Amino acid sequence: MKSVFERMISRIRKAGTVRTKLMLAFFIVATLPVGALAYFSFHQSSKVVTSQFGSYVIYAVDQLKLHVDGNLKQMDVMTGNILSYLIASSIIVGDEVPATYEQYVEERDFQNYITSLESTNLVKVAVITPSGRVIGNNQINADSLAASAFWSDSSKYNNRHVMIHIPDYYASPGSEYIISSVVPLNRSFGLPEGSRLLIDMKADTVLGLINSFEKDTKARLRITDASGTVLLQTASDEGIREDDKVWSRVLDTEGWVVEARVPYNTFYESSSVILRYSAFICTLAILLGVLMASFYSIRFTMPIRKLAHSMRRFGEGDLLIRTPVKSSDELGFLSESFNKMTGQIVELVHEISRTEKLKSDAELKSLHYQINPHLLFNTLNSIQWKAKLANRPDIQKMLQHLIVVLDGSLNFQQTVLPLRKELEIAKHFIEIQRYRFEDGFTFQLEVQPGLEDNLIPRMVLQPLLENIFFHGFQDGQGYIRMRIFEEKNLLYMILEDDGAGVTPEHMKYIGSGQKVPGKRGGLGLRNVDERFKLHYGDAYGLTIASIRNQGTKVTLTWPKTTETDSLLKY
Repeated sequence: MKSVFERMISRIRKAGTVRTKLMLAFFIVATLPVGALAYFSFHQSSKVVTSQFGSYVIYAVDQLKLHVDGNLKQMDVMTGNILSYLIASSIIVGDEVPATYEQYVEERDFQNYITSLESTNLVKVAVITPSGRVIGNNQINADSLAASAFWSDSSKYNNRHVMIHIPDYYASPGSEYIISSVVPLNRSFGLPEGSRLLIDMKADTVLGLINSFEKDTKARLRITDASGTVLLQTASDEGIREDDKVWSRVLDTEGWVVEARVPYNTFYESSSVILRYSAFICTLAILLGVLMASFYSIRFTMPIRKLAHSMRRFGEGDLLIRTPVKSSDELGFLSESFNKMTGQIVELVHEISRTEKLKSDAELKSLHYQINPHLLFNTLNSIQWKAKLANRPDIQKMLQHLIVVLDGSLNFQQTVLPLRKELEIAKHFIEIQRYRFEDGFTFQLEVQPGLEDNLIPRMVLQPLLENIFFHGFQDGQGYIRMRIFEEKNLLYMILEDDGAGVTPEHMKYIGSGQKVPGKRGGLGLRNVDERFKLHYGDAYGLTIASIRNQGTKVTLTWPKTTETDSLLKY
């Protein structure tokens, strides 16, 4: 107990704010006693309810067992009386209608004796001969009895067979359950060989007990024979669960099983009510504790929370945030000092931003000057090579494409331009290479619709394409695929080729932004990456993945911006 208390104190001390500590303390003090009370009340009440409810169910099942056993024993006594009468009277009953007056008198006396045995509880008693004659109660329809499934099933048994069912062989059909006993008369007793004694007894008492029990306990009862066949069941098996409470008793006479099943929720309903009330009181205590903690802490913690909120917002980049000064005490002094400090920091940030912007512009122009001679040299080489082969008209078109590329390369007025214009420059560069290599390569461009107006640093796609022709392809043979798409408000450009690829040794230099020893070029990829980082930050730029002799994959990542966004930012 001491260790638990110490852990609680430790958690309160480690809580974040003063208000949180106060609320946590009130929460523990308010809920711990009530929670303990609810826990012990629920478990103790569950034990009492389980014991009382279980005793009542067992008593009800025992009563049902006694009544069913009593009815079956009464039917046994009735069977014995009828057999004794047959033995003592020595009558002879034929399988056909009596032919003589003496036979008619003997059969009438036997029928009157059977009828005299019937009572309020005993419904019908009759002897049925092999031909289907009914001797006894005239309410039993011989044809309906012969067609009954109950009578067909009883013929399969050599000994007494007892069933609980709704009879369908009476002249006036009923809908109430009865207990039927069928006894094969293997010895003649003055009757035709193969005759059977049928005794039907009302099951009102049994059904009354079952209905009363089910009404009081919301349980379900059923009676099954020794083989598991259901003889009587007032409710379907729908809703039966494995966690239901089940009690059962075996009858003394027929080996029947009386089973009572109570749903789990019903059995623990009283305990659940106690649990709900305890939970309600516990919840009420929690709410009161929280309200009291809020009331007493809000006047002390609110100024601190506002100051902490302003500091957090300022740290997240909201440089215009200020905290209100509503008092002249120590908290007011802290708020006033914070406002003064943020103003000084904002002025310093603006000064640094202006300096860095000038620096970035100078670096970007420097990078353009590094790339342009390289581009001009390679393009003029291509035109010179083409002119030596033949004086063909397509050289004029090649020059037209070159003019567009050079115009985009030498235009320093814009550091960023819409993606549409950058793609046009890249397409003109591809057309120059088609003339150069006579369509020896395949170029596939896929641009997600709606992205054409987003901004991208100028002259970044052409150096990447040029790198493929200069380092990746042999004699311009290969496949190039460029995809541009948006994902989570970021733009991605993936450029893939199936060229020579890059060796793992060279990838180390390229990944670190260094020039590969002994190799020409190397400025294009590094310059493109640096330009993206200068514009958007170190989180964006270029990544390269390559497998030797299988190809190279270059990925560019930058935030989604348009000209409108750029104007709003600056």
